[in-house]
Amino acid sequence: MQCCESGTLMREVARLHFQLQRDRVCGCCDATEMQCSILMEFGRTPLMTLADLTQRLGLDKGWVSRAVDAMCKHGLLIKEPGETDRRTVRLSMTEEGERRRSAINGTLNSLVDRVMAHIPAEDRPTVERALQLLLFALQEEIASSIESECECGTVAKEPQS
Repeated sequence: MQCCESGTLMREVARLHFQLQRDRVCGCCDATEMQCSILMEFGRTPLMTLADLTQRLGLDKGWVSRAVDAMCKHGLLIKEPGETDRRTVRLSMTEEGERRRSAINGTLNSLVDRVMAHIPAEDRPTVERALQLLLFALQEEIASSIESECECGTVAKEPQS
């Protein structure tokens, strides 16, 4: 049943999973992809600065700032100046933001349940174990500070904070 090498397989799984999330989750939860991503980050860390959020998402600060402003206007987030440095912007979710995040999370879980239902029941524990190993490996790779050379000859560096 093997279709391709590990790199191609991983990229295809990631692409299809992202496509399903984008098409079936964010659209039905009345949220943009950016809003979904931001709300899900607050599920991991309920209070953070705008700089922290920007780093976690790996996106342009201007894009994230505009999305946060829109989410504040829609009553999903609260934006406050930092306690010791007023240039710092602290962010947290409102009750409505938490309700929306919870709904998105539930929809994501239902999506995974439907996908897993396509896998024979006897193979599901193996898939879940493989996912746990993959999660650990990805976390280890992110935590490592090793720069790697790209095939194009440049050096890929860690994102700037």
